[in-house]
Amino acid sequence: MNTYFEKNGSFNSNNRIFEACYYETAKSAGKAQRALELLLSWIRALLKILTGAKVRRIARVFTVAVSLVGFIGVIGAMDHGSIGLGTGLLIGALLLGVEYLCLRGHRHSPKG
Repeated sequence: MNTYFEKNGSFNSNNRIFEACYYETAKSAGKAQRALELLLSWIRALLKILTGAKVRRIARVFTVAVSLVGFIGVIGAMDHGSIGLGTGLLIGALLLGVEYLCLRGHRHSPKG
């Protein structure tokens, strides 16, 4: 490889190494890559917002309210005869489970 440079009298073993380290051209990302990065940044921002403490607190209150209304609706449907007793009890048990998960306290591990 260096014989070309030796014949022309311009031998420099670091000729292309220097250019590769300091003058490397930046490759521009394609449109698909930029769109994917934009989408991922939006998803990341949305997840950061949705996992905040205030949003979780509001979601818990909303979920408890909706499950209480749903529970009353299930009782009314059972009284009207739209759904059977077993189905109503099963839906009621599921709604009570959701309420329990929303209303239970935080468990902190004892500091050691």
